[in-house]
Amino acid sequence: MADIERRLRRARYINELFPMDRRVFRDRTNPLETLSPMEIRERYRFFPETILFLVNMLNLERATERSCPLPPLISTLAALHFLATGTHHIVTAGLHGISRSSVSRAVKQFTDSVCLHLNDFVFFPNIENVQRTVQKQFYNIAGAY
Repeated sequence: MADIERRLRRARYINELFPMDRRVFRDRTNPLETLSPMEIRERYRFFPETILFLVNMLNLERATERSCPLPPLISTLAALHFLATGTHHIVTAGLHGISRSSVSRAVKQFTDSVCLHLNDFVFFPNIENVQRTVQKQFYNIAGAY
């Protein structure tokens, strides 16, 4: 019994010397709800509908051992703001109420996900088909290959 009391007194003493910081939960309001569509377009270079399409398509939800992970929408908005403006991570972090390291992770995760879907939206011409088409057009103009 005396041992338990001694340990409790020691723990209280240590807590008085080195108080633990309380976790801060920041208000992460949805900028898509607070800004007008034109302000969103200016800030992120996309309209709200396109941003929501990207959030749903890219599936940026991460498993974390922490209790409050970064929502996919905020992650996408932070990455889009960084890519649209070219500012430092600290500026984007301050705007969205997240840390610089979270912005860095969000940008990496966003760009990696976009690269996985690159072939769904970017089409490069087939060289042989383009060459034949140009040859036919040239033949129609000049009459010879």
